[in-house]
Amino acid sequence: MDYNNGEPVRAGRIRAAEFVNQGKSYRVVYFKTDSSHGDYYTPDGKSIRKAFLRSPLEFSRISSGFSLSRFHPVLNTWRAHKGVDYAAALGTKVKVTADGTVSFVGKQGGYGNVVIVEHQSRHTTVYGHLSRFASGLRRGQRVGQGDIIGFVGMTGLATGPHLHYEFMVNAQHRDPLRAALPDAAPLDNTQKLAFQEATRSLTARLGVLRDTNLAKLD
Repeated sequence: MDYNNGEPVRAGRIRAAEFVNQGKSYRVVYFKTDSSHGDYYTPDGKSIRKAFLRSPLEFSRISSGFSLSRFHPVLNTWRAHKGVDYAAALGTKVKVTADGTVSFVGKQGGYGNVVIVEHQSRHTTVYGHLSRFASGLRRGQRVGQGDIIGFVGMTGLATGPHLHYEFMVNAQHRDPLRAALPDAAPLDNTQKLAFQEATRSLTARLGVLRDTNLAKLD
């Protein structure tokens, strides 16, 4: 809980939690991997999130899906559509779907304003038809899952405002809505040591709270 002049003003971040389902206990603790990014992990250090978000937009509708043969509304010809189009209002925020490094930011053919991000050495995501980019976004910049990288537009070959999103594995296009998403990268050995030190007291407190609640039930 965050306080101002001794009065609670908002709930703070949940540091640790336990959920019991059909007698099985599930515990998570929050750990910051660096000064600006953190995540929830099981007590043994496994991340509970997927490496990729399924969608780069919070509120939208799919106007065109992944297809090997689609009639292009601008070029008036049949061609593969190797991504998903999300119709949304101009200026809607676009989030990067996974941690990665920006490999391209600028104009590129029919994509118009586009951002390309590399992830985990074998995954690539593409965000096209943007109206503008996030302030200061540049090639080589590290971005974290959920960071805003641009805004929905209709630059390039587009008949209306939407985001064109592509997902590639080893340079091969995959349907973003159907592809199996990898788990988040595990903690390295150095991070594991820091994780154990930082979360030991949190897991111990979860145990105390659970024992206390069970005693009350008895």
